[in-house]
Amino acid sequence: MSYIFKNRACVFFIFLFDLIGGLIFLPFVIFRKKRPGNVANILVIRLDDTSNVIFSTVAASNLKAHYKGAKVTILTSSFARDVVIDNPIIDEIICYDAPWFCKRTGAGFSLSGFLKLANELKGHSYDLGIDLKGDIRHIFLMALAGVRFRVGYGITGGGFLLHRAAGYNPCAHDIERGLCLLKEIPVGITDDRPRLYVSEASQAAAGRILADAEIRDGDFLTVMHTVADCESKSWFDRKFAALAGVIRRQYDVRIILIGDEGDKRRNDEIARLSGADIVNACGKGSFQIMAALIKRSSLFIGIDGLPGRLAALQGVPSVILCSSAWSGDEWSGIGERVIRMRKDISCKGCGISDCAQNICMDLISVDDVVESVKDILGVKRDTVQGPDSLTLNYEAAKQVR
Repeated sequence: MSYIFKNRACVFFIFLFDLIGGLIFLPFVIFRKKRPGNVANILVIRLDDTSNVIFSTVAASNLKAHYKGAKVTILTSSFARDVVIDNPIIDEIICYDAPWFCKRTGAGFSLSGFLKLANELKGHSYDLGIDLKGDIRHIFLMALAGVRFRVGYGITGGGFLLHRAAGYNPCAHDIERGLCLLKEIPVGITDDRPRLYVSEASQAAAGRILADAEIRDGDFLTVMHTVADCESKSWFDRKFAALAGVIRRQYDVRIILIGDEGDKRRNDEIARLSGADIVNACGKGSFQIMAALIKRSSLFIGIDGLPGRLAALQGVPSVILCSSAWSGDEWSGIGERVIRMRKDISCKGCGISDCAQNICMDLISVDDVVESVKDILGVKRDTVQGPDSLTLNYEAAKQVR
């Protein structure tokens, strides 16, 4: 068994744990069934990153298609719930804010809470459970809940409690890893694309935000996401302001800045520095409303993060500014009209979240982004206004989606 831990002592203790556990459960392993049999109730576990919860819908979709009439339940966090709430593939959502992932809540691990969740899941009598993360705690949870056929990765230990364990490729996209697990069951793959469903109510709410900003249906709308979850992913406010000012004044686009309530003050400053009439929509509604605003747009520009993936999933032409601290390929959004800008520098792959210099992001210039916008939209240059100007056409942009 190959473990993902880098600490040798940790690898040794997990190996020892698996060895002892494997010997204790050996009689059960020998006579363990190789196929799940009749499946009417399925549990999919994805408790970590919101983007990965979106990617998990691929596994759910294929399970639903393979096991006709089966009920699919997803176990996810409360903050990721909105990305699957309107998905017709998901029959039930159960929320659990795992403290090992949801550090934002500040809550520590509660054994009683964990056991209460296991008991709740046990009452559902799941025929098949799949952990898409590869976490020993999720494997234990499935075992305690009495899930009759358990599939996952043994990369953090506990593989002896699984009926089927797949090989883990750390360089593969998260979707590919999920499909790899399905093949172990085996489940035929008919769909490899995640789906994001935005409710009509959320689209109507987004429409009201646009109407209040006097943005009409025929306007070329550009959505910009400017605030990263760590400094190493951040571009600079002055550059976002300069970019917004250029494309607003020269190319006659309407611009909306999106983000959480906590991003509002920073985006107010970006709008002020730009000198243009830019709409700051930070904190104006739920995740679903933000997704609806992105869906309505003709262009997305932003740092590497969840909004960029939402844009790619909805077919919006996107320019994503990426830090060289991570390769980012396995986390990237899925979309044909996406340009991921990343500078190749000597310290790439450092993995530092809070880089004091942030050279790799600083090397991305405003001109770089403007040129990428031209490339991704394939818009024509306007020689009357000058060789470096272009005409952005709303209808043309919709046709490339």
